[in-house]
Parts: sequence; C-alpha cells; structure tokens
Amino acid sequence: MVEAVQAEQGGAYTDFDNRALSGNPQRVAVSNLPVIDLGAFMRESALEDRMHVARAIRSACIDIGFFYVTGHGFTVAELDAVLTQGRKFFALPLAEKMTVLSQNVDMPGFVRTGGIDPDKNRDKVVDIKERFSLTRELKAGEQARSDSRVGRTQWPTGEALPAFEPILKDYVARLENVTAALNHAFALSLHLPEDFFDPLYGRPDMTLTFNFYPPVDPAKLQATQWSFSPHADYTAFTVLLQDSSGGLQARNSAGEWIDVAPRDGTFVVNVGNLLERWTNDLYKSTLHRALHVGNDPRISAALFVYPDANTVVRCIPTCQGSGNPSRYEDVTTADYVHVLREDAQRTGRPSVAAATAQRLKSN
Repeated sequence: MVEAVQAEQGGAYTDFDNRALSGNPQRVAVSNLPVIDLGAFMRESALEDRMHVARAIRSACIDIGFFYVTGHGFTVAELDAVLTQGRKFFALPLAEKMTVLSQNVDMPGFVRTGGIDPDKNRDKVVDIKERFSLTRELKAGEQARSDSRVGRTQWPTGEALPAFEPILKDYVARLENVTAALNHAFALSLHLPEDFFDPLYGRPDMTLTFNFYPPVDPAKLQATQWSFSPHADYTAFTVLLQDSSGGLQARNSAGEWIDVAPRDGTFVVNVGNLLERWTNDLYKSTLHRALHVGNDPRISAALFVYPDANTVVRCIPTCQGSGNPSRYEDVTTADYVHVLREDAQRTGRPSVAAATAQRLKSN
C-alpha cells in the first residue's frame, strides 16, 4: 500500500518523517505549537506544496496532536462575527435559552453548567461552563438518522437573535471545505491516497459547540475543578476558534502543560480519539484543559468532526505491520461516540475513554 501510493505520488515520501512504523515513535516535547498554512489544500496547488504541508502536519500530530491553522479562507472579521453571535446567545435571559434546551445526548441545544440535569450534580465537582451545540445542515436528499444529530439543531428565535442562524449556517457550511482540506492533508501525511478519507465523510457528523466560560476566582475553586477539565476529544479531529482571553492548555509528551495562546485569524486543530485509533496511536489525541480567570467571560467555538455515523474505524494499513499490530478493535463512529457523549452530558464534565483515563492517572 505505501509503495503503491509512493509510486502514484512520484516518490514524494522519500523525505517523510518515518518515526511511525516501529509502533513506538519518539515524540518531541514541544513548548509552542506549530503554525501551519493550509492554503495549498484550499486551492489548486502543486503536489510538492501540499506535501510540504502534510509533512508539517505529520510532525505536529506525532509530537502533540495540536497545531494552529492559517490559510483557511476566513477573515478575522468573519471569525469575530461568529464569536459575537455566541456571546449574544449566552447573554439572553435564562428562560430564552431554556427554549432550546438539550434534553438528551441526541438533541443539540443549550446545556447548563452541571449538565443536562444539574440538580443531580449539585454535590459533585462540575466544569464551570455553559454550552450550545448545533449541527451542519442536511445535504440535498439526505434524511435525518436516529444515530446522528445532524439536521436536528434547535435554533433560537429570529426575534431574539436575528443574525444567529444565517451567520452560523454559513460558517459551518464553509468550515466543511476546511475539514475536507484537512482530511486530504491527513491522508497524504499518512502515506495514503489524498482522497482516502473522502468516502468516509460523505455524510459527516459535524457539531459546532459554543463553550461559554464565566470568570473564575481560583480561590473559590474546588479540588480538581476547571472551566473545562482535562480530557481528550472523541472526534476524528476538532477545529477550534477561540477568543483573545486565553486559558487553554495542552499536555506535551513530557507531561508538561503548555499554553495554547490565542492567535488572531487562526484555528486550533487537534487530533481526537477516532483519528488516534485509525493511526494505531501514531497521532496523539492529546489531553487538554481550560481555566478562565479573566475579568470578562471567555467564549470558544469548537467544530467537532466525525466521519459518517456508520463508518467503521479500523487501523489504516500504513500504521500497522508485523512488529506493530493493530491495538484497537473495530468500532463504528456512532457506537463509540454515543456512550462518551451521554456520560459527559449527564455528569457535566467530559467523559473519558479507557486510554484517556490511563493518561489522566499521570496528570
């Protein structure tokens, strides 16, 4: 498979980072995240230009699973407009937000601090955040599925937020182009045909979630309490837009927490558990956390990107071999994600997979 792809791409992998194939790659303990220009995948470009980006993504995903992205096609003003709409939503009276309350894991909408049923968690340590989730729109001819949240968005009324729905529908639709470009870059970075992931994302399960963090007085925090406690995403990957407040951190390969500082005009992209499984632990679904201690609220907008609900996630051919067998059982997207989502919404804190829980023990 690798040799066939190399031939197809004109031997472009000869100077690739091949830490992978031993099954136990050496990871660099980075102190700053790389900034990667995705422009070569957002427009027509030469293969070598795309390969340059793919090499950078490969190194970032092996070392820490986090990187900044530029060249995505959005202006700073357009990104600011998205965050402004999120702030306007959370500034609504509670009664208005409750009209779009998420009642269960399969229903996008508003989630209060403490989860779907905060009364059950009053004696527990919960994350100090509110959330609102929406999904991409259904494509022409696509039907809503019982195992997917796509097409089930509860929109606040136009009277309350007249620009909210049109701005965010446009934003998510344009982000689909960014995620398609990232999937092409991921494929090339893994010695695969550039369109390898395309059929697995024909009807992707994409959820955009606003996270709203009120200011926190560290002196009043309970033990192990965070704005967003340490976790790894359940996604294939996540495309995060954050405001200028700061507070996000990721843990590097030396176990050190490093700041993921805001950078105007960028997205933060991070590997999720499904891509980690696909790559047999080569690409890391890294622990990250947030604590907001500023005077003003913090807001972020995370696009959680999953393949189709019925996609079977199994180790890809270029990430296994005789000395590096597959470490995970096959699993469908829907089956893997549903249990973790359900636990997170119930408890008011992110759920963790077994592999993530093991990493948290050394936190």
